[in-house]
Amino acid sequence: MILYASEDEAYQIRTGHEIVAAYPELYNAWTIQDIKQKLETCAKIRPDIAGGRSIEDIFAIATYDYWQYGIGPTEEFYNQLLCASHDKKCQYLTFRGRFNYIDYLNKKKDMHLLRNKWHAYQLLKDAYRREVLLLESEKDYPAFEAFCHRHSSFVLKPIGLGQSIGIRKVEVGNTELHKLFNQLFAETEAINSHYNSAIRGGLLVEEVIEQGEDMAVLHPASANSVRITTVFLGDGDVRMWYPVIRIGVGGNFISSGAAGSLVAGINMCTGITETPGVDEFGRITEVHPDTHITIKGIKIPRWRQLCNKAFELAERLPTLRFIGWDFVYDKDKEWVVMEGNENAEILSQFVYHRGERWEFEQFVGYKPTKQYWWQDLYPSRFENIQFARK
Repeated sequence: MILYASEDEAYQIRTGHEIVAAYPELYNAWTIQDIKQKLETCAKIRPDIAGGRSIEDIFAIATYDYWQYGIGPTEEFYNQLLCASHDKKCQYLTFRGRFNYIDYLNKKKDMHLLRNKWHAYQLLKDAYRREVLLLESEKDYPAFEAFCHRHSSFVLKPIGLGQSIGIRKVEVGNTELHKLFNQLFAETEAINSHYNSAIRGGLLVEEVIEQGEDMAVLHPASANSVRITTVFLGDGDVRMWYPVIRIGVGGNFISSGAAGSLVAGINMCTGITETPGVDEFGRITEVHPDTHITIKGIKIPRWRQLCNKAFELAERLPTLRFIGWDFVYDKDKEWVVMEGNENAEILSQFVYHRGERWEFEQFVGYKPTKQYWWQDLYPSRFENIQFARK
C-alpha cells in the first residue's frame, strides 16, 4: 500500500479501501457506517458534487483524502474538495490538517482547560453568567433535583466532545427526576462509547441562556452564536481570525455548522455580516428560510464589547494561543461565553469559498514540518513513507 498525492480517481479509490483494511482498529463497523451515512446525506443534497459516484467510491476517495490531506468526510462537500485538484486541496486548513498548527500554538498539557467543559466553566465562570452543574455519580442527584426545581429546562452536554455531539435541550416537565437523572447518564455513556477522544466520568447540565432580542429575532428557537477565533501572538498581541455568525434553522436548538445552521462572515471592523448564509452542505442562502431575514447586512449588537471580551479572555489563557470562542447575546444585553474551543475549525473557509492555509501560515509565522497530520499519532502501514523530520 503506497500513499502519495495523486489526482487519479482509480488510485484514490483503491488506496482508500486498502487503508480501511490496514487500520481495523480505526475503521470498525460503527465508524464505517457513520461515515457512509453522512456521505450519503451529503450526496443526496449535493448531487452536483457527488457526480454520480457510488457511496462506496465516495467513501474510499474520502478515506484517501483524509490520510493524504486531512480532509474530513463532510468537508468533501461543504468545501467542495471531492476530486478537486491537488493544488486546491493543499490550499485548505483541513479538518485534521489544522492540528499541525494547533499543536504548535497550544500547549498540549493545558488543552484540558477548554477541552474539558467543566474545567472551562470553573476557570471562566464570570464570563458564562449562568449556572452549570457537573454530574458524576449518584451522589450528585440531590444537587440535580434542586437544579431542576430552579430551571424548567436545561442544556445537556458531554464533558469533552466537539461538533455539538450529544448536546440537546431537555424539558423537565412532569418527568420523574430520578428516572431522568439515570437516563442522562445512560445517554451520555452511549454517545461517548463511539469516540476515543471522549472524556468520560460525568456530564454537564447548564442553565439555558435567554437571548437578547437583537439576536433572538434571527431564529428564536436556537442559541444564535458568534464565533470569534483569537490568536495570541505574544507580548499582549491578540488578533482575530475571520469571525462568523451561526444561526439556527428549522426550529433546531443548536446553532452549529455541524447541526445544519447557517454560517455567515462578519466584517471584523464594522461588526456587520458581509456574506450570505452557507450551510453544512455548502449551499448558499440569501434569506433565512424561517424568519425571512436577509443574512447579509445583519448588525451584531455591541460588537466592540464582544471583541474586547474575546481579547480579554484570550489573554487569560496565554498557553492556548489559538481559541475559537462561541458567544451568545443574553437578555441583559451582555455577551456570554457558550464555550471555548482549543481545536476550533476554520469556519471562514466555506463561508468565503477559499482555502486560507497560506494566509494563516503568514499570520501566525509558522509552517508545519510534518508531512502528514497523522504522523506520530498512528503507525505507518505504507510502503514508501519517508517522514520529514524537524
